Amino acid sequence: MQLLSILLLALIYVPILVSMSFMPYLTRKTISFGITVSEENYNSNQLRQMRKQYASISLVIYSALLIICISLIYSMKGMNDESQSTIIGISLCGMIIASIIMNLIFHFKMKKLSISLPSNSAKKSVLAIDTSFRQKNLILSNKWFIIHGVVIVIGAILVLMNYDKIPNTIPMKFDFQGNVTNSADKSYRTVLFPTITQIVMMLLFIFVNWSIQKSKQQIDAAHPERSISQNTLFRRRWSMFTVLSGLAVIVLFSFIQLNMIYSLDADVMIFVSMSIPAFIVLFAVILSFTTGQGGSRIGESSSSNAQPFKDDMYWKLGSIYYNPQDPSIFVEKRVGIGWTVNFGHPAGSLFLLGIIALIVAVSFITGVN
Repeated sequence: MQLLSILLLALIYVPILVSMSFMPYLTRKTISFGITVSEENYNSNQLRQMRKQYASISLVIYSALLIICISLIYSMKGMNDESQSTIIGISLCGMIIASIIMNLIFHFKMKKLSISLPSNSAKKSVLAIDTSFRQKNLILSNKWFIIHGVVIVIGAILVLMNYDKIPNTIPMKFDFQGNVTNSADKSYRTVLFPTITQIVMMLLFIFVNWSIQKSKQQIDAAHPERSISQNTLFRRRWSMFTVLSGLAVIVLFSFIQLNMIYSLDADVMIFVSMSIPAFIVLFAVILSFTTGQGGSRIGESSSSNAQPFKDDMYWKLGSIYYNPQDPSIFVEKRVGIGWTVNFGHPAGSLFLLGIIALIVAVSFITGVN
């Protein structure tokens, strides 16, 4: 593996492991490992120590997995692309499994601890709602995706106009040394598979942007005006991320099309194919740390000992929302940044199944042997 490839791989991995390790610091200050707590308890020494312990253990585990992954790939220079991909895949799966286990351990620990925490039982739990919230400019307009559409159309026109110039055998995949590891015979299906993928990806990003607008509002009753402002900025920033990262993905597939026509240098293709994901990951991590869940890290924060609205009964294992009585389809995550679906709403599961089915169908249609 070239040194540049290792650096780009680390550039993708390191931000991910940092954000996963410090995730408890990014949640709302009324949530601790999936359990509702007051801000007073959240800022207590006991819960501070729990967050430090979680971050320390996670950093050690994820760093070890990253070091093992890079060491294996670097030391085995004759390794083929399939073996490299397997090692990277196992490493990523290891991080995900470790994250799930860590979250479950600390969730049950927090659940047990919450019984002994000082409570504000004398104070009423208040649910605040802003009836004019939906009238605000919460997201970037979907008209921005016209740019994505223009890029897709230009790419499709280019490959069709230059179809005769495209080699009979098209390189489809490269290893970390820039060697071609998979190719396909030229056909309209193979030259247009990036276009079909781009269209599907654009529709998915439009859907994500729409879901940000439609997701359930969550307002801090103790500081409603500040909370509304933070949540509005939170949605706008992630809407901007959706639009820009979507464009980056579209551009990535456009480079694949250009490579079909002009046979770009392998090093250029490797750099582009790894730098764009690195950009998206870095963008997401920076946004997470500067914004926080629900905008909790935006602006100055003043602590409150008010009793937050408690709906822990609807959060299974602290991260899966199931509430048949809630008409909301999309809700804020309790673990992580962003939104999840209400699995108690029929449309919630249908949306996820529909997206998975669409991705599988496109993969089958555009599959290249």
